[in-house]
Amino acid sequence: MWGWDHDVKSGVSGDYSVTIPNVTMTHCQRRAQCEWCPEYVEAGTPIVTVFFWNKGTEDHKGFNVKRYYHPQCWVEQGLDYLKRNPYVPYIRKKKLELTAEQSKQRYSILRRKAAIDQRKRNLNGDFPDKNLEEAKLNTKITELMLEIAPIGGIPKKWLNPNMNQQP
Repeated sequence: MWGWDHDVKSGVSGDYSVTIPNVTMTHCQRRAQCEWCPEYVEAGTPIVTVFFWNKGTEDHKGFNVKRYYHPQCWVEQGLDYLKRNPYVPYIRKKKLELTAEQSKQRYSILRRKAAIDQRKRNLNGDFPDKNLEEAKLNTKITELMLEIAPIGGIPKKWLNPNMNQQP
């Protein structure tokens, strides 16, 4: 349903434009269809109104959607969502046990890798030796991988280049 499932994404899968839900509970002014059950919410009874405001992206126009629920239906659909998406505890990564000198070395290598990544991003597509320059930078990254491996291991983001991309 619309209550909990679509609070961050819009209804389109793969579309990560921000949808902001506003949830209010008031007295129903006129009869409205409940989204969770087949019954109507009668005028004068409590009603939960969920207003999804989506400003859209450059590709498509945004949309606004209003959904109505009985208060107990709102709670039921929330509990149903929690049943379908069970609790997964957050497990913190173990901190690397490095000496102060190793920590300094690792941080230095991480900074050098970030500088190389920035240089790769800033390569001009019209530059005639772009492929050659990119190959040189990839070689430097490989050297950094060999250098950082004994000092706490190679970070996962370095091994999977898709993790570096931000949405």
